[in-house]
Amino acid sequence: MLVLRLLNEPKAHQKRVWFVLDELASLQRLPQFHTALTENRKSNNPIIMGFQGKAQLEVIYGHLAEVMLSMPTTSIFLKTKEPNAGEWVSKAIGKVEIERMKESHFDGTRSGRNFALDIQVEPAVMESEISGLPDLHAFIKYENYVTGFSFPYIDIEGHQIPFERRHLPDEKLTFDPKNIKAKARDGTAAPPPALPAAPRAAVDLETKPVEETNAAGAAPDAGKTTGAKTSDNVVNAEEPTQTTLDFITN
Repeated sequence: MLVLRLLNEPKAHQKRVWFVLDELASLQRLPQFHTALTENRKSNNPIIMGFQGKAQLEVIYGHLAEVMLSMPTTSIFLKTKEPNAGEWVSKAIGKVEIERMKESHFDGTRSGRNFALDIQVEPAVMESEISGLPDLHAFIKYENYVTGFSFPYIDIEGHQIPFERRHLPDEKLTFDPKNIKAKARDGTAAPPPALPAAPRAAVDLETKPVEETNAAGAAPDAGKTTGAKTSDNVVNAEEPTQTTLDFITN
């Protein structure tokens, strides 16, 4: 969409916009990319597209790939091992006419020499030259000029600090890592931690309740130890109390 909006003729003092589309096949099919390539020359906004092979664009764009590949004015071809791709690169670079002078010698009854001019058409760069290119070497074609060149690997120079530490006011640790003893923020030793509270005793709900004491405050079995009979006023908690009701009738 951005390319289509810039298809109009540039205004006065308008800067050029470069569009760099590397790994074009990974972008899948762009519906208006064909229109952008064929109509973008008047807008003076260059488009640079990079791809691995011609077959990638043919699968995505079909027959339109041939038109799209014919649009660039400058083409740079690097090494490829695929035979069909190497043959296409050789054809894309073009062919040259080579004139060779032939000399013929006559021996025998008629001696002499004969010269003839032989013109042959051969590819400017053979397929084997494309597949045998060393690293960082390529062929460039601009209009009707073809030449080979090499380029060095240029690493991106870093101007920024790889890691910039952020200083915080409370970034110091409140304890010594070598001696795990907590310290207060003012530097004094912190009070020792409080001991945990003892757990409460568990209550067994299935045990029988404790026997109640008598009215005198003695245990029910206190009389057995002395051999004396218990008083009539002492009521045994284990025996049920019987109450007799007398009804008086007139």
